[in-house]
Amino acid sequence: MSNIALQIERLIEGVINAGENVIFDNVLYSSGNISYTPATGVITFNEAGRYVFDWWVATQSGVGTSNAIFAVTSSQGDILYGNLPAKIGEIVGAGIVDVITAPATAQLSYQGTGSAFYASTLPVKATLVVVEDDIVSEGPTGPTGATGATGATGETGPTGPAGDTGPTGPTGETGPTGPTGDTGPTGATGTIEPNPFNVYVQAGAAGGDGTQAEPFGTIQEGIAAVSPGGTVNVLAGTYPITAQVLINKADVTLKGYPNTLIILEAAVIPFLVTGSGVTLRGLTITSDIPYAVEFIQFAGTNHKLIENVIFGPVQAGPSSGWVVNRGFVSQGNVTDLMVQNNVFYSMRQPAYLNPNSTGHIVDNVVYSTRGWVVDGAIFVFSGNSWGIPENTEDDGADIALLVGTITGAPYDPTTALSENNSMAAISDQR
Repeated sequence: MSNIALQIERLIEGVINAGENVIFDNVLYSSGNISYTPATGVITFNEAGRYVFDWWVATQSGVGTSNAIFAVTSSQGDILYGNLPAKIGEIVGAGIVDVITAPATAQLSYQGTGSAFYASTLPVKATLVVVEDDIVSEGPTGPTGATGATGATGETGPTGPAGDTGPTGPTGETGPTGPTGDTGPTGATGTIEPNPFNVYVQAGAAGGDGTQAEPFGTIQEGIAAVSPGGTVNVLAGTYPITAQVLINKADVTLKGYPNTLIILEAAVIPFLVTGSGVTLRGLTITSDIPYAVEFIQFAGTNHKLIENVIFGPVQAGPSSGWVVNRGFVSQGNVTDLMVQNNVFYSMRQPAYLNPNSTGHIVDNVVYSTRGWVVDGAIFVFSGNSWGIPENTEDDGADIALLVGTITGAPYDPTTALSENNSMAAISDQR
């Protein structure tokens, strides 16, 4: 049976501010599994139970807009307000806190605004009493009655004799094995069905079904057959392009194998990427002569251009007179385009980034071009480098920021933009 009680009082004068605890400096009585910390005014219950609080505080004045308000609050969310008189007089409160799980804490604190002054004319400024009231008294246990005598155990009867086991009968003879029947004819070998999520293309193949054993002959056939989310595997070979290849299925990957070469042989944009989530990886793309078109045009969201080599035929003279051929162009509706680990060279520009398009251009190598052109787009450039021969200097830029491009991040300060991209030459035309 527990016996928990605490009585504490405050004898010193002073001021208490809003939200502060009443600091009782004198412990009159403390018994059982309860403790009080004079430095903080916090009471700690180390045993679950129901506790009755009775307290009063004497004040003589206060600074604030409200009456002098005091309340007992606990770590369980209990709040026991006292009566609310004027700012002078005795404030009294009582209540019950049911501690469900120990340890738990409680304190008497000032809930008014401003400050209140303890009464200076009284020797005791505040008193608080806590008593556990859920103690259950139990009467004494009565005496145990006498145990009755155990009766005698009866005798065990005799076990009867086991009967004899009968003899095992003889095993019969095994009958002769019958003749084996004729073997039936072998069925036809099944076919391997094409997998629409893993399609294969081999330059020059004819009559294929898209499997690795029987590939399609053109990239456009592979795009037409692949399901959204699948991969078109472009096997080694040379792929001439004279008409545009439209890639408009979500989350499709066009993956080039080693010794894959795509050659543009007409003045058309060879790849138009629309929709969302398209990836072009591991392709080598060029043209037989310089055409005034980009090799790839992006529209839509979340596309990736990764680990490709894109270059044009060498053009004579200063770059200002070159045919305007580019690695890729972003339409204005492009968002989150990722361009990473590619090589671009021998073109007018690696890319032209149109207004309002967004994305990241990371760890690419660019040389023998006039550099990236940013026309009102928002792209993060990081880790890009400039090979040999360096980009042409007649426009003075590895990265050109045209009029209308935003100031601030991710382009400013331009010194940081240069340092983060192998000391790139920046042409700031904003």
